[in-house]
Amino acid sequence: MQYCWQNGIVLYCRAMIPLEELRTIPLFAMLDDRTLADTARYIEARTYRPGEYIAYEGERPAGVYFVQRGRVRLSRTAPDGREQVLAMVGAGENFNAVAIFDAHGTLTTARAMSAVHCLILPGDALITLIRRHPDLALAMLREMAGQLRNLAVLVEDLAFRSVRERLARELLREAREGAAELTHQELAERTGTVREIAGRALRQLAQEGLVRLERGRVVVLDPNGLARVGNGT
Repeated sequence: MQYCWQNGIVLYCRAMIPLEELRTIPLFAMLDDRTLADTARYIEARTYRPGEYIAYEGERPAGVYFVQRGRVRLSRTAPDGREQVLAMVGAGENFNAVAIFDAHGTLTTARAMSAVHCLILPGDALITLIRRHPDLALAMLREMAGQLRNLAVLVEDLAFRSVRERLARELLREAREGAAELTHQELAERTGTVREIAGRALRQLAQEGLVRLERGRVVVLDPNGLARVGNGT
């Protein structure tokens, strides 16, 4: 706990995030010391339990979230209740910036898929900082450009790749990150299909010895084989 004085009165003050901690986030690592120190005055630390919702699609944005530890699922829901996962955000990445700049509701629903530790920069503070420090605006634009490219890849996958290929690609990504255990429902959501169709594709991959299905979860056995499937061969 930290205290400060104002007009002779002792007040509780939020502890400022150490600059060394901020530099572990790639976007902040790009900033000079003066910009980083100014940014640190507005940053707040947040924690979320597995399964807890961090933000809801359409609500007023609280700010930009920077993930320090854990994984966050970003998704959109259709009027008929179908859900499409747009991204899985991990350590060092950020989300929720779009709604700060276009003054509309939050673009996606964000849910913690594990214990999540993150930093939040309130929207008003971000705009204030950008006016003071143009380099922060350039850093945010680079991050948003990267996110847009990832969404373009997702659109390409949904339009041009089969369910089998999309499943193989997602499983291969998880295997490379060392977290190659997913439920059937999670895979269906990430690949833009329903559980029944995803299940048929998974059973085919299991018959070929590429994955093992156990108690509703999928375990990757042969990443090299999945790489060939993902390449459409």
